[in-house]
Parts: sequence; structure tokens; C-alpha cells
Amino acid sequence: MKPELKENENFEGVFLLKDISESRTRAGKPYLALVLGNSESDYVARMWDMEMKSLPSLDQGDAVNVKGTTVLYQDQIQLKVDSIARETGSVDSRRLYPSSSYSEDQLRSEFNRKIDKISDSDLGSLMSVVEKDGDFMNRFFTSPAAVTMHHASIGGLAEHTLGVCTIAESVADAYPWLRRDIIIAGSLLHDIGKVQEYEVGSSFEVTIHGQLLGHITIGYAMLEKWISEVPDFPAGLALEVKHIILSHHGQLEYGSPKAPVIPEAMVVHFADDLDAKLDMLRTAQATAGKEGREVAGSYVRGLGRFFFFPGDGGAEEGEPASGTGADDKDDQGKLF
Repeated sequence: MKPELKENENFEGVFLLKDISESRTRAGKPYLALVLGNSESDYVARMWDMEMKSLPSLDQGDAVNVKGTTVLYQDQIQLKVDSIARETGSVDSRRLYPSSSYSEDQLRSEFNRKIDKISDSDLGSLMSVVEKDGDFMNRFFTSPAAVTMHHASIGGLAEHTLGVCTIAESVADAYPWLRRDIIIAGSLLHDIGKVQEYEVGSSFEVTIHGQLLGHITIGYAMLEKWISEVPDFPAGLALEVKHIILSHHGQLEYGSPKAPVIPEAMVVHFADDLDAKLDMLRTAQATAGKEGREVAGSYVRGLGRFFFFPGDGGAEEGEPASGTGADDKDDQGKLF
């Protein structure tokens, strides 16, 4: 990951154009007000003495090449843009949006490794059908798991799914009477509908399908289609896997059409809940450490309360707080 932009330096790079509008100074001179984003941050930007009609057509959500200088304004880095143009070549989305600390290759490899642990032939056949769905697989490894709350990043859906599976497997290790194969399959499939619930535009956004149906309903329909492609898939097993998708939010008031009524569904629900909440806490801790402040408490919106992160404020001046580096994978979690 590139370092964030610093004060009073020239820069050149590819950004996501998140917003653009025309305005005027008090003296009546035109300027463009922009918001530019990359994988590190969002930046307020200004292009002085410029009108919209003087630029080639630019749209919100475009990848753009930008040159300029950085300035410090009200204690925040702001960009003074000298030139901007739409990027005509392909751009890796990980350069423009917050992204998982794990590469796509790492996520794919671990997903395949989880599938290889399934010994049940019917569930193994089902997962083979899933793997052959190229459109789904490509979207699965580049989709966010949420717009803002948790794992809101390119690759976030796959990272969250693997985290859920890792936690659920640990529970199966502690309680051998649980059916490990359906726990693994259910964990890997529980959020499949999110590939259609979210899209990547000028930000992570909810699709019309997501607004009208939601990922649980979408995922149920996807699973039904895949099951229909497995010859003689057991009807009872199909019901149980479908139930895991329908019940993984745990409670009716949280969007689940059903509450978990088989032990393996309960395991997937709590693993899903725990992995999501821990990511919220990790993000809050990393943000607090990045700001270099002693943390008496940070409000975590998704959890509705303040959390204390011992040790964040203990670093000497000039030292980073421990466990807060965005690139420090040893502190991100041990998915694989």
C-alpha cells in the first residue's frame, strides 16, 4: 500500500472521482469542487479558475488521472488539482477502493482449501457446481460484505466468509458431535446473495435487487439453482443448507425469515455475528491508532456503544501504536 499524501508535495496518480460540482469564489471566479478517492483515503480537492465546460466529459464514478499539489487546510490534507482526465485503460479496483489485506489469489486459494475439507460427496458436488459458476466466483472475490458496517472493501465478502468458516470450524473442533461438513458448506454459502446486493460505483452501493429483495432472499434463489444442477441431491440435506442461509441473521427482527433450528445453523449464525463485530472493532482500533491519540474510548456505530482499546495510547512520540497498521497482517487475523 502506498503511503498517504503528505502536506506540500507534488502528486500524480489515479483516483476515483466520487463527486464533482462547479462553484464560485467570493470574487466570482469559477472553480471545481471535487472529492477524489483511492485505496488509502478520500480527499477534498479544488481546481481553481476552471469551469465544467472546459473539461472533457467526466462522470461521478470515473477513474481519473490527476496531477497537482497537496495543501493543509483546516488540519486536513486537501488537493490542488492542476490537471485531470479520465483514465482510458483498465484500473485495478484495489487501487481505487478500500481493499482486503489479503490478495484475490490468497482468498481464492483458501476458499478452495476449505472446500477440499468437505468429505460428504453431495455437499462436495454442490460446491463443485458453485466453483464452476464463473460469473459468481469473479464477483464473490471482488465484492464488499457491506456498504460501511463491516468488511466494506474489495474482497471483503470473501474475507468475511472465510473468517466465518474459520470460526465455525473451531467450534466444530471443540464439539465433535456437530456435523463439520454442513458447517463448512453453510459458512461458505451463507452470504452468497451479497454479490447481487452490492455494487461498486462511486462508492459501495446497494443495488435495486438488494433494496427490494435483500441478500438472504437472493442467496436462497441462487442456492436452489445450484442444487438443481446436482443429480439426486438429498432433499433433506437441501432443506438444511437452505435453512442456514435463511437463518444466519439469527432473529426475525434482524432480517432472518427463520431463526436457527438446527445446531449447525446456530454455529454459522454466531460465527457470522462474531466475525462481523470483530471487524468493526478492528477498524475502530486501527482508526484510533492512525490518529495517534490516546484512546479512552471509541464509539463503534455498528455496535451502538463505546469500546476501550488498551495499549493504543502507550506508544512514545513518533512511534506507531501497536496493532493498528493497515498493512500489518499479523494483526488482521489468522484466516490462513
